[in-house]
Amino acid sequence: MKELFKKFELKGKISLVVGGSGQIGSETIKVLLAAGSTVINIDKFNKKINLKNYFYHNVDISNENEIIKFRNIFEKKYKKLNILINHAHYVGKDKKSFFSILEKYPTKEWKKTLGTNLDGLFYVTKHFIKFLLKNKNSVILNTSSIYGKVSPNKRIYGTSGINSPIGYATSKSAIIGFTKYIAAHYGDKGLRANILIPGGIENKTQSTDFKNKYKNLTPLKRFAKENEYKEAVLFLVSDASSYMTGSEFIIDGGWTSW
Repeated sequence: MKELFKKFELKGKISLVVGGSGQIGSETIKVLLAAGSTVINIDKFNKKINLKNYFYHNVDISNENEIIKFRNIFEKKYKKLNILINHAHYVGKDKKSFFSILEKYPTKEWKKTLGTNLDGLFYVTKHFIKFLLKNKNSVILNTSSIYGKVSPNKRIYGTSGINSPIGYATSKSAIIGFTKYIAAHYGDKGLRANILIPGGIENKTQSTDFKNKYKNLTPLKRFAKENEYKEAVLFLVSDASSYMTGSEFIIDGGWTSW
């Protein structure tokens, strides 16, 4: 049994988490640290953790110049990379604009969404893959969504003022294809790449009507808790999943099973 649990250990490994200050990102950082990894979080705000093997950098991933600048800092300070995790996604500040219907959707929101969800993913991967390829067993984990697999169900949103915008659904679908490309083209170089596909997490901004409709359409009849993804993340970035690449790991309470 000791050999089994050793596969989940990350001692001596360095993890870069993009968007590590969000709900899933925060739990990811906790489990990586618990498994023994050094963790670097890049986000627009810090999740304060007072541990010597946790580091934070304020980086706008939609700006390639900022990624290049951070890459140069990374190369001098951390030198190597074993695990790259992308949890980042764009959430518009102007909710009325961000949640607009397709025919009225502002082009600026579309560009901002793809600028973070896809351009940012591309920039980070482009400039950090060289560090991963220096090791024989490196891992990329990218986060999609149930709405990268199926269309948002418009019946659950009603008059709540929110929905899942066209840019979000489009980009989350593209993340799956992007990751499978990496898996197919870099597997022979010792790099694995997989996709985490999470379901919805309950939060304070959701209306009671929306929550009830979402739960009713989920076989487990509830949202995910924010800490229900971290074990899956650990599995996917550790040697426990050593023969997995290009895979979609769906954890959604059964949402996509209907």
